[in-house]
Amino acid sequence: MESDLAIFQTIQDFVRWKREDALLSFRPEGSQEIDPAFKDEDGTFTTVHVNTISYAYNTQLVQPDDVPKSALDFLKAPFQGKLITTDPSEDDAGLMAFRSIIETYGWDYMDKYMDQKPSFVTSGHASVSNAVAAGEKLATFDSTSTTPRLKRDGKPIEAVFSQADAIPVFLVAAAIFKNAPHPNGAKLFLDWYLAKEQQSRTGTFSPRSDVPPPEGLQPLSSLQDRPAAIGRCCRMRASSRS
Repeated sequence: MESDLAIFQTIQDFVRWKREDALLSFRPEGSQEIDPAFKDEDGTFTTVHVNTISYAYNTQLVQPDDVPKSALDFLKAPFQGKLITTDPSEDDAGLMAFRSIIETYGWDYMDKYMDQKPSFVTSGHASVSNAVAAGEKLATFDSTSTTPRLKRDGKPIEAVFSQADAIPVFLVAAAIFKNAPHPNGAKLFLDWYLAKEQQSRTGTFSPRSDVPPPEGLQPLSSLQDRPAAIGRCCRMRASSRS
């Protein structure tokens, strides 16, 4: 064992390591502010970021009447050749976004979407938002935490939470290994990283209930009334018991 802790979005790895008794039980300071859905009931792993997959568009190049309100709007003529997403065969969060749309509108949607000649990238969601902010592409339904950060930096990009479609959510969690060479250092790091002050700086939704959402976005609790609002990846407690 060379690593003290791991932070990533593949929650199933934490579940497997917990079963193998490879994780240290540790509840960081402020853990009481984290919703039970965002942490393992035995304290072996906990969410450090909550990420939504939203729409995003270039505010200088997309006309107000063309701002997408549902996945069907991406099939309009102005977006032909100007759409971008991650490659769903390479990115699990991107795959979740595609699956959610296809479950709502059927596979026929995918045929029409491909007629729009979209671009796919394998370099992650940051590349998607950067392309929209730079005007290289007009819009995407596959935007994550990079979008509010770019907006905060003055870039012409805006996130949109659809009132018509599901809003997928995925978690990034952390765990300390039981045989970590520096367990106390790992505990100190998680105490710092999950502190209210630091969580307020990340630019993403925090699992802490006392940290406001990124600037310009609504709290996650406001999304609960949307159709199928919270995606499958947001059920940590159920996953850890399965």
